[in-house]
Amino acid sequence: MRRFLFGLAALALSACGQPASTSQSACALSASHEVVWTSETPDVVTTSASGPSCAQAAVQFVVRNSAGDPLWTFASTYNDMSYGGIPPDGAAPVSNEQMNTFLVGWADVTEMRSGELPEWREGVATLTESATTFAYDTPFDRDTYEMLRARNLAMICYAAAVAASQCLMIDPGSHAPTMIVAYGP
Repeated sequence: MRRFLFGLAALALSACGQPASTSQSACALSASHEVVWTSETPDVVTTSASGPSCAQAAVQFVVRNSAGDPLWTFASTYNDMSYGGIPPDGAAPVSNEQMNTFLVGWADVTEMRSGELPEWREGVATLTESATTFAYDTPFDRDTYEMLRARNLAMICYAAAVAASQCLMIDPGSHAPTMIVAYGP
């Protein structure tokens, strides 16, 4: 009997840490797009969705260099990226085709140069006060922002919410990706 209980305990312990379910999600899609951002060799932007349904999907945005190293990641939900939160009452189910269209569009980032960003005028407290079209935010002070803008660095901009985008550049000091500006209405 003691041998049986010992075997039962060993079996129970071996089950610890095992996944509760190994079923695949009903929404598991991805899209990729090449960009020339960090070097002459293209980097790859990959967007993906995973969830019990496409309406319930978590979505991820990943930029990898040509060696496959991750440079930047961003995660959200399909609903937050499409509706700004919970979908409206009576919203139709999200099909795999709709999700695929979303992912393809999200992976197709805007490539531009930091010199194309709006000037942060002297004597103005915030970058937004200098902008004419969108509200802009930057983690940098005016002098640093203007120095980075003057260097005309390669940037990629991607959707970070329903009506907001973030632009990334490679920081010349740390050589790491960093957000230079976020903007939206």
